This record gives sequence, C-alpha cells and structure tokens, in this order.
Amino acid sequence: MTPIRRRSLAAAALAVLALTVTACTPGGDAEPTAAPIVVEKDLTYPGGDGSALGVDACRPDDDTAHPAVVLVHGGAFSEGDRTTMAGVCSELAKNGYAAFAVDYRQLPATYPAQIDDVQASVLWLREPEQVERFRLSSTVSLLGSSAGAIISLSTAAALAGNDAPVASVVALSPAASLTADAAELGDPRPDLEKVVLGYLGCDVITDCPIAEQASPVASAALLPPTLIVHGTDELIPLAQAELLDDALSTDGIEHELVVVDGTRHGLQLLDSAVKADVIEFLGAHAS
Repeated sequence: MTPIRRRSLAAAALAVLALTVTACTPGGDAEPTAAPIVVEKDLTYPGGDGSALGVDACRPDDDTAHPAVVLVHGGAFSEGDRTTMAGVCSELAKNGYAAFAVDYRQLPATYPAQIDDVQASVLWLREPEQVERFRLSSTVSLLGSSAGAIISLSTAAALAGNDAPVASVVALSPAASLTADAAELGDPRPDLEKVVLGYLGCDVITDCPIAEQASPVASAALLPPTLIVHGTDELIPLAQAELLDDALSTDGIEHELVVVDGTRHGLQLLDSAVKADVIEFLGAHAS
C-alpha cells in the first residue's frame, strides 16, 4: 500500500498559515497574483452517441499552450451537471490549466454510456480544431467527484490503448468496486446499492455480471498516475479507496492516497491543503 497522507482541518489550517508566513518573510518568494482567465459557458461537444452535450471551459488568458483537465461532476449518476464544477474550473485556470467541465448522459442511460461520453470529450479536445481554439498542450487529465470519480477512473482505463492516453486522474471519493462483495466494505449506506444498480442497469447486485467490469479496481492496471482523495467517515466508505490503493500498488501504478479526517465528501474535500495537493499532482504529470 502506498504511504497515506492524512489531512485534518487543523493540518489544513497550519498549511495555509505556513504558506502565508513564507510569502511574507523577507527573502521568501512573494505569493503570485492570480493570472486573468477566460471562461466560456454553454459550449457543446459530441457525446458518445453523437448527441450534443454541454461543456464549460476555463483557461488562462494568454497565448501559451496549457494542459487540459476534464472535470466530471457527481450526483449519483442521476442528477447534477457541469455547473457544480465551476469553482474547480476557475481554480485550475488560475493555476495554468485549461479546464473543461462536461455534462454526460445520466439515468436512465446506464453504463457504459457515461464512460463513452467522457471519453468522447477527451477525444474532442485532441482534435486539431480544439487544440488551436483553446490553446492546448499535448496532455489531457481527468478530475472527477463521487460518481464522476468512478466515471473518470473507468474512462482513463478505457483510453489506455489510445495513441495519446490520459496523463493522470484525480478521484475525489471514488467507489473502487461495484460488486456484491464490495457492498460489505466498510459501513455503506443502504441507498448506495440502489445508486449502483441504477448505474449498472441491474435489478439485484448478486445477479449483475457487468458489476465487475464496471468497477474501477478491475482495470487498475490500465490506469495512469492516480491521486485518490477520500474522507475518513464520509458517504463512500474509506475501505473503497483503500481497495483501489491496494490494487494500484499491486499493479505498480504510480499513485497517492490522501485521507481527510471527517465526513466531507467529493468536492467538499477540496480545502486549501488538498487543492495544493491536486495542483502539485497535476503539475507532476501534465505538461
């Protein structure tokens, strides 16, 4: 198992304080002023079935080529949309990334429709027209929250055989396994099984052959460098993140697990310290 970095609210506050002190100390580097960004809303990209799906773009307002990050929202596969990723989109743009918050087909569309759509968004960004339009460099990464984390991990694995695979994945509160055995991991809420069954299109978890195929842990060996962020007592049991951590270690995939104390889930995990972890991780794997 990879070494686990644990974050607490106190630790996050100390990290922010340390950065502030460093910025104000004589001889220390001054804290950079956020660069201006361009935000383009209500764009569209062709989904996996050819239908037009929404995308919002955030990028630095300059002429330099920047790495792309596709943002995949959560919402139990049935609700939410790209607008919930607006804060992350802007934050990444201020840090030198071209971020794209995408919509995807939701229930009653079932697996793998969501994977097909997000994969299509990555391929769309690789088209010369989009590379020029958004001033993109050669890499695309994925960042997903909750259900979006599951979709992001599965999409990255699906693109592993592509000529230009995904450079990295950030997964906030992912479920690693969707099988009947995984239903016993930790202390999951009873309604989570209903969410999984809807995504898989199955009636009962014990008779759902596609569950293993749809589980990110089943394709862990195909994943690029991966950052997992999870809460100790949140909606998705921590045991799910630890399961993926173990699989990635076994398969020799570069990765890190950041565990945040408390009940925060998905985007709620992105305090100042975790945001710094995400930026550092993307910086190490996207160029």
